[in-house]
Amino acid sequence: MKQVARVLNAVLSHFGLTIVRRSTLEQLSADLAQFQTLPVHEAAAQISTSANLNRELIRHQIAQKWSLVDVMERELAGRHATRQCPLCGHEADQAAFEQLTSHCIFGGGTLIRHSCPDCFLVFGPDKMLSLTDHELSQDYEWHYKVYDEVDSTPVELQAFYALKPVKDGVYLNYGAGAWSSSVPQLRAEGWNVFAYEPHAAASGEADYVINDHTQLQQMRFDGIFSNNVLEHLRWPVRELEAMAALLKDEGRMSHVTPCYDYLFEYSRFHLFFYVGPSRHLLIDKAGLEEISYSEDGNFKCSVMKLKV
Repeated sequence: MKQVARVLNAVLSHFGLTIVRRSTLEQLSADLAQFQTLPVHEAAAQISTSANLNRELIRHQIAQKWSLVDVMERELAGRHATRQCPLCGHEADQAAFEQLTSHCIFGGGTLIRHSCPDCFLVFGPDKMLSLTDHELSQDYEWHYKVYDEVDSTPVELQAFYALKPVKDGVYLNYGAGAWSSSVPQLRAEGWNVFAYEPHAAASGEADYVINDHTQLQQMRFDGIFSNNVLEHLRWPVRELEAMAALLKDEGRMSHVTPCYDYLFEYSRFHLFFYVGPSRHLLIDKAGLEEISYSEDGNFKCSVMKLKV
């Protein structure tokens, strides 16, 4: 009971930091009303300042949320007497899994991951793996309101051409995001390429953009390519199998991620790092086989096909 009380006290303490008082809301309404009486250029400048402040407030709320979760995790530390690898199923005492700790640069607090002693998969943090699909999707939604990804077009083009595409083929950029121009660029060059992105508005609202998974399941592709996707998959074997089901019989997939090693660990959204033999185990469990693997700095690309 004392442990629960400590957790509840921590929760109340943190909620006290995030309460918005009625007087604050009234002041914000008054400030907004003033915009109507200002010259256009002054109103635009103040609106821009207000938008920036809003982004900072959302960042603060995200950080407070995960700070709260970290407090609760510290209070409940030691609840795992044993641990099981989500890829190979190896189960052992908690101490057998090496603990790797980092910090999320996107307000996600402390990141504690574990390395499987059998297949070397690095997985976690637990606080992300415990989220439901809806909760995880919601976390992405808030993240994309205030954080912008870098333009990944050059890497996605490399991933596409690693498929050895043919002009009459149909291809899919899986997890295309909203920050890449690879699909419109490839389509302008005559390639029949679609974009799928479940969490962000990928490349606008063109007819080649797919946001609905049900629509995606009705299609078949000669090739699927992705950049920085595999490490985000909540259920990697299941979701890679689902991707494989979208391939035509002779289709290929090309997946690029630096997380075939333990790199870019500073994001809470990176759930799995396919270190050592765990990459091959993932591919095998998904009913695929690796055709080739290449590295050039952080560009690490695995090309795979359906098992014969």
